[in-house]
Amino acid sequence: MRFFSIAIFSFFITAANVQAQEYLWPSASGNYLSSTFGETRSAHFHAGLDIKTWGREGYKVFASRDGILFRLLVTERGYGNAIYLQHDDGTFTVYAHLQRFNDQFQSIADSIRLQDFSFEMDAFLDTLAIQVNQGDVIGYTGSTGIGPPHLHFEIRDSLETPVNALRTNLSIKDDLPPVFSSLIVEPLTKNSRVNGQPASNYIRAGKGREVFDFGEVKLTGKAGLAVNVYDRANEVYNAYAVYSLALVQDSDTLFYQELNRFDYNESNEMFLDRIAPFGSTRRGHQRLFRKDGSKNPFYLITKDSAQISVSDSAETYTIVASDYFGNTSRATVTFVPDTLSKSSSTSLTPNTDEWYWTENWASPDLQNTLDLTQLNTGFMWEESQHIVRVDSAKQLQFARFIPGTAQKIITPDRQLTLRFSDQAFFDTLTVAASYEMDNEAINIYVQPEMLPAKSNFGLEFFLGDYFEAGNNYRLFRIDASDGDTSYVESELTGRTLHARPSSLGEFTVLADNEAPEISGLNIYKTDYGKWRASVRVTDDLTGIESSSAKFIINGQRGIAEYDYEEELLIYYLPDFTPQAANTAVVEIKDKAGNIASKEFQN
Repeated sequence: MRFFSIAIFSFFITAANVQAQEYLWPSASGNYLSSTFGETRSAHFHAGLDIKTWGREGYKVFASRDGILFRLLVTERGYGNAIYLQHDDGTFTVYAHLQRFNDQFQSIADSIRLQDFSFEMDAFLDTLAIQVNQGDVIGYTGSTGIGPPHLHFEIRDSLETPVNALRTNLSIKDDLPPVFSSLIVEPLTKNSRVNGQPASNYIRAGKGREVFDFGEVKLTGKAGLAVNVYDRANEVYNAYAVYSLALVQDSDTLFYQELNRFDYNESNEMFLDRIAPFGSTRRGHQRLFRKDGSKNPFYLITKDSAQISVSDSAETYTIVASDYFGNTSRATVTFVPDTLSKSSSTSLTPNTDEWYWTENWASPDLQNTLDLTQLNTGFMWEESQHIVRVDSAKQLQFARFIPGTAQKIITPDRQLTLRFSDQAFFDTLTVAASYEMDNEAINIYVQPEMLPAKSNFGLEFFLGDYFEAGNNYRLFRIDASDGDTSYVESELTGRTLHARPSSLGEFTVLADNEAPEISGLNIYKTDYGKWRASVRVTDDLTGIESSSAKFIINGQRGIAEYDYEEELLIYYLPDFTPQAANTAVVEIKDKAGNIASKEFQN
């Protein structure tokens, strides 16, 4: 097929430089992967290979090539303990989530952190010119930053752009083809209907003898496809990203992508490329067309006809998925014209989180649509802001946003203010804001949650009579799928709450007046012979502020390392040896400033 011929366009000069090198497999745990390059993460594309360590820590990590130590990183989240090596050609390799560094690197990290007992550090050390040879043990696998135990390994070019490490000599055993799981068909105009509805349709794959089949879809107007497909490898049960995806009709390739490389400045393209089924938040489906505002580095062919419309007869499209080793699977979907779908005016329902939203229109009832580009109901409030009363108690405030223009939404009572920068969104769209306030709670709604924001925005809420002195009010996001709350970085100034959410959605105001709990001192020897101590620290609302922690044993302060997944505060001192009787003092704050301290006798 024609779509394979364009693969040559993906070979850039810097990538060729990376491909020409010989890399050593960086872990003693074996040539098996738990994740591959370009997979979906919460707010970015996955930048490397995750190498399996079988639920264990402590496997040796080897320098994949000769080079120098460029950087040592220790973080609570993200990469955890990480090593960056720079090689003679200017390229880099990265080794993350390490349990610990080798003795030389660990001594360097200790000397930096013990100056002020900081847990986190980020040190650039290339000026020291510490030489590393291919095969040297530089660290040991772990689960720092984010678990479970594994080694995250990256190859970056001389500009520190991540490239697919499988494009080098590194390889795994894989003769298994990808598996199609499900398809999303999303309407692209306010008059589009997918199986009679103005909302995305979720379809599970059926398996034919040789080809997966998504069946027949009735379509009015224009629609786009997004597919959930995963790759496999021999001897393991993990699911991986496929390397290439194509959408083909007859012999014409309408869309084609390869997961070769991306710049970190392009990480938020993930929000436009990967979407969730309506009503879900799991972004596991990859779009097979270019969304307005997208500059996705993986896309190599994006024709206008990848946005599908049918005329007067059925049309069949083929989706082709391949892994890096050439194993390929195909799936088909057939569209037939639906001439019976009609739209009419719609009434607005108050639960905006249940609407189906797009940039230019919405469907409050999943039957009809509301044109957000030119509202013909309600009244104007300030420039470009439109107010619509939904019921006797609640009003929605709509505002149209254009990229490149900073804008704000202010409610007429001045209690809620939203501030958006000129880079807040990928494309022109309408934002709807409202709030509800009673003696029990304050809930703030900023929609459309199902569409991504490109950057944080400012949220200010005046508490007014709701305010009670002595309360540490903070903002929390409400998860639409399960109702759980998560803390949004915020602070109270006078009676006004200030916050910087990273995405639209539903929020609530809660008071966090409870200090963290500290319990369970444990002094133990690691399996590599070093003494450590730990306590459990928990906080139900804003969470632990790890940078505030102090951990002292027998009068000697150590570095307080926080494992947020296990809720443990770990005492680290290079030469720590416990006494027969030990006294430990722990002090820590939560993110609302509540302080806890406790003394232990052991």
